[in-house]
Amino acid sequence: MDLEKWSRCHESESKPSGDLSFLLSQGFVQKAIHLLPFFQHLIIKCGDKGVLVVMYVSPEAAADSGWRSNPRQRCVVATGKSGEIVVIQHIPALPVQPLNVTGAGDSFVGALLATLANEPAGLYHPRSLSEALSTAQQAAVLTLQSPLAVSPLLSKLAGA
Repeated sequence: MDLEKWSRCHESESKPSGDLSFLLSQGFVQKAIHLLPFFQHLIIKCGDKGVLVVMYVSPEAAADSGWRSNPRQRCVVATGKSGEIVVIQHIPALPVQPLNVTGAGDSFVGALLATLANEPAGLYHPRSLSEALSTAQQAAVLTLQSPLAVSPLLSKLAGA
């Protein structure tokens, strides 16, 4: 699947009217790809439009990673001549009625880092990355629904 076809995928199952074209038209994907020589994993928060993951996986790690292009998962995988892969995946935002936006990004990053500290190879497999980002998004939602800068409910969040 190429990026043009990918950009026509629905933003999420709950938003069938929106697509991923904003990620190309606003240059998110292109800029992220240019950063891959410097940063192996890029996780870009796109607010209420979800999260964009762009990452390089070495030939050694790619061999057993399980990454495949999948339009239903909004994922494009490109394989290089040496066996390395570049993964581009969009994860839809969770629905939320925000009460306060202060601290939501910090909660997201903190939960993601806590999850990855428990499972350092979590970025290399589709399921573990999905679980890590789900936990991070749940943390952000808890903070978005809290009047405080960081929700006290984060300590009860599984996986973080």
